[in-house]
Amino acid sequence: MSDPFKLASRLDLSASQGLVAHLLSIPKSSPTVLDASEVTHIGALCAQALMAAGIRSTAAGGSLDIINTNERIETQLGSMGLTLSSIMEGRV
Repeated sequence: MSDPFKLASRLDLSASQGLVAHLLSIPKSSPTVLDASEVTHIGALCAQALMAAGIRSTAAGGSLDIINTNERIETQLGSMGLTLSSIMEGRV
C-alpha cells in the first residue's frame, strides 16, 4: 500500500480536476487511502468524484479509505445526502 494522498484543504471546483486525475491514476483494484486532515470544505463535484472512486474501487475488489476526517466535512457531506461510509463503500 502506498502512502496516503493528502487532499487539498478546499475540495471545490478548482480542486476537482486534480482530484479526478489522481483518482483515475490509481489502479482500480488497489487499496486507496486519502488523508482529509487538512480539508475544511468539500463541494458537490469533489464529493461526486470521491463517490465514483468508491464505486470504482469496490467493484474491482479494491478499497477506498478516507482518513483523518472532521465533523465539518461529515456535516457537509450529510447536507448532500452522503456519508463517509457510503463514499468509501461505493454505496449510492
